[in-house]
Amino acid sequence: MRKGHFKSHRPSGQGNRGRAFEEYIDFNNSLYLSNRMAVVTKLPTAMKIVGTQGKKHAAVFDKKSTVDYYGVYAGRPILFDAKSVARTSFPLNMVHAHQVDYLERVEEQGGIAFLLVELREADTTFYLPLGMLRKYLKDARQGGRKSIPIADFEVYAYEVRRGRVPLDYLAVVDKLLERGQVG
Repeated sequence: MRKGHFKSHRPSGQGNRGRAFEEYIDFNNSLYLSNRMAVVTKLPTAMKIVGTQGKKHAAVFDKKSTVDYYGVYAGRPILFDAKSVARTSFPLNMVHAHQVDYLERVEEQGGIAFLLVELREADTTFYLPLGMLRKYLKDARQGGRKSIPIADFEVYAYEVRRGRVPLDYLAVVDKLLERGQVG
């Protein structure tokens, strides 16, 4: 485990693969909020009840979700999706076209939009800028790689490190805002 990083119990099963990561992000967002740095919240996925049996309900996702998190930072909207994979490369099929489109529209309006990608085997998290994601998606459509290897993350993305909070992704946002590379 990296120095200063929170290690939580990882639920088993495909459906829960990113749950521990999201709980960790929620914890960090609560620290940002309590320190009056940002307001970032998990966006609940809309569910529709399709049947009941006694006190139990059967539900399905009501519509395609947009992204996992939304909020305000430095007077600007901030939206991102969180992805967690067990290996040291990120499969591009984990990102859906409607999510990329939504994040691009946020960015067009001056918002801060990105992906947070946890590569569990490497025990690291990266801030994945939309420009990098778009390049890899385009290359994949043209017969290129279907995943982003950690070596490319290390060059073209930004590792999220411990800072004001254990997973200080806003430190990356600050750096990019300072350089004029966001929104």
